[in-house]
Amino acid sequence: MAFHISFLMVLGTIYAYSTWSEQFIRMRTGPGPFPTWTADDLGFVYSMGIFGAFLTPLGGIIYDFAGPTTTYIVGLTMALAGFAGMVAIMQVAAIPDHQARYMMGLLYYLEEQGSSTLYMGIALDTLVHFPAGNVSLSMGLVALGYSLSSVAFSFIASMWECSVTTLILFLAAAMTAFTVVRVAVLGDISAAKWHPVSAGEEEPSLADVVRKPAFRGLILASFLGLSLCTSLLGFVKPLGDASGTNGAELAQATLVTNCIGRVGAGFLYDYCRHIPSQSALFIVIVGVAAGFALLVLQSSLSGSLVVLWAGCLCVTFPYGSSAPVSAAYIKDYFPASLNGTVLGLHHVAIAVGNFFFMSALGPTETRTAEGFKKPLQGALLCSMMACFSILYDFMLSRSKLS
Repeated sequence: MAFHISFLMVLGTIYAYSTWSEQFIRMRTGPGPFPTWTADDLGFVYSMGIFGAFLTPLGGIIYDFAGPTTTYIVGLTMALAGFAGMVAIMQVAAIPDHQARYMMGLLYYLEEQGSSTLYMGIALDTLVHFPAGNVSLSMGLVALGYSLSSVAFSFIASMWECSVTTLILFLAAAMTAFTVVRVAVLGDISAAKWHPVSAGEEEPSLADVVRKPAFRGLILASFLGLSLCTSLLGFVKPLGDASGTNGAELAQATLVTNCIGRVGAGFLYDYCRHIPSQSALFIVIVGVAAGFALLVLQSSLSGSLVVLWAGCLCVTFPYGSSAPVSAAYIKDYFPASLNGTVLGLHHVAIAVGNFFFMSALGPTETRTAEGFKKPLQGALLCSMMACFSILYDFMLSRSKLS
């Protein structure tokens, strides 16, 4: 686990994008490689990176059907190719900045696709080889390591005052070193245990899994519930500023609460495994809905800042808790041979839900609290729909058992 967390500390650096992306435009010693870029250009590159970071089914499918070693090699190859291309583009002055925007976006997507593939290798290694009795805590630590990477990367970028090229080379070297150690030492050890099919037993297909109520419940919980948490994290600072509190402090508090939820819930749920993971997931989504209810109350009734803080923290703690709980849910309700694919689809549902929510209900005016009423009310409605969906699937599965 110490090795896994160390490895993950170089994979989730996209969340620190704001701390170093300005170097594309300007550096401490002069103009950057793309001096005419605007915030829109930086946002486009970031969006492409986020798309790659959440497109995790690729890593899950490779792990399920080709094994761990292939997963790590493919992930590292994509990440290094993306990094190499980004450094090359920054060194070529003849490329116009408006063309470089799309080239850098595509290369950053490729790099983050590689990083997410490496992440899936680590997550599924943990799911397969760590004790079943500690699945929630171990997967919570994996999620924590990925989140903490942005903190470490921000510290390195600010303390060492590195150029963006130096930071990229540092990440590429670290990814390579960790991957070589993982592949050289373990390889595909115990890979046969990943597909435990008894003699005469037919291995379930992805089509069989998709038809299960448990799969529908997980995807709807991700699409209608957990995706809203990522949306809130995207506009929590202006929400705090518009409501009369320090938005930066509120944003930092939500990130810390998210990290606490990842480990705290994992540790707690391992000692409460008598509670079905379907019920635990329902509790997580109810917590998200309760948080948005507090935010709607504060927004509609001009409530106190205490209610605002409580609502934001009530949303982000369950969001952090969802990482270990969803891992236990997948391990309980789906065949081991397809755990990676299901975990990847779970991540994609969060990303797609965030995209549609922000496109349809995202705040368009962020200077006053009025601009956040519509997204908060929409988030409350969607999270309540997610609660009813899980409850319906729970009742459906109970009736089938009866």
